[in-house]
Amino acid sequence: MLEHIVSSIDLKIDRALRAIRELDGAVVALSAGVDSSLVAFFAHKALADRAIAATGVSESLPPGELEVAIRTADELGIKHVIVRTNELHNQDYSSNPADRCYYCKDTLYHELRILANNLHFDAILDGTHTDDLSDDRPGLKAAREAGVQSPLLEAGFSKQDVRNAARRFGLSIWDKPAMPCLSSRVAHGEPITEDKLAAIGRAESFIRSLTGVRNLRVRYEKSLARIEVSPEERRLFFDENLMNQVDRQLREIGFSSVTLDLRGYQRKERSGVSDSWVLPLADVSP
Repeated sequence: MLEHIVSSIDLKIDRALRAIRELDGAVVALSAGVDSSLVAFFAHKALADRAIAATGVSESLPPGELEVAIRTADELGIKHVIVRTNELHNQDYSSNPADRCYYCKDTLYHELRILANNLHFDAILDGTHTDDLSDDRPGLKAAREAGVQSPLLEAGFSKQDVRNAARRFGLSIWDKPAMPCLSSRVAHGEPITEDKLAAIGRAESFIRSLTGVRNLRVRYEKSLARIEVSPEERRLFFDENLMNQVDRQLREIGFSSVTLDLRGYQRKERSGVSDSWVLPLADVSP
């Protein structure tokens, strides 16, 4: 059984590499995640200096993620550039409709296409894999319209395949939790502003530094902060002093109240109203 799994992954790796080798240069849309990092690894292996990695930076990028992307590119040996995007200034994005991600990715791919053209590179590559097709991802529509290629998807990689391959090749972030943009924490229909994104980023940075939690979301809805962590990490919050510290700091940041989602973080991004029970982190009278 193990030999079958290994040979299956080997076949997918070979397919991805062969597809990339056919390209005359590629720009890899490198977030700080394992999917795009594996694509960057493959692109550098297949194309050498005819491949570069590009990271889009805006107010919605979670704190620390740019540093992870820079570190990863250096680890892989691939040239890395930073591209400034301005999706927050687009009303279609900042009004936060259900297809908000489309406008974000449309902005990013427009910038990456300019970069690719300037370098005389054929392609833009992303980290989409087969598991992504089961989610509602408006960004995939933007990718198709921009002619973005997805070598992992074309080779049949699942998310687990991605992690297995990244671990095999020694990528340090092979088990890094997903980290979507900060805008995904804001309930659809509630406008996205720089102040809200900054508050979410500060809140998540503080909670991580205090608890060491890995999988974290601070959901924002009408100035309420709802903390979600993976079910196995909920125990980190079961301390009265810690809960008081979190509540006090997040109120200082600007949240009107702070709750902990008792069900824990679910894989699918949820930016609407939670239907799970929530626990106030401190019983503070208004």
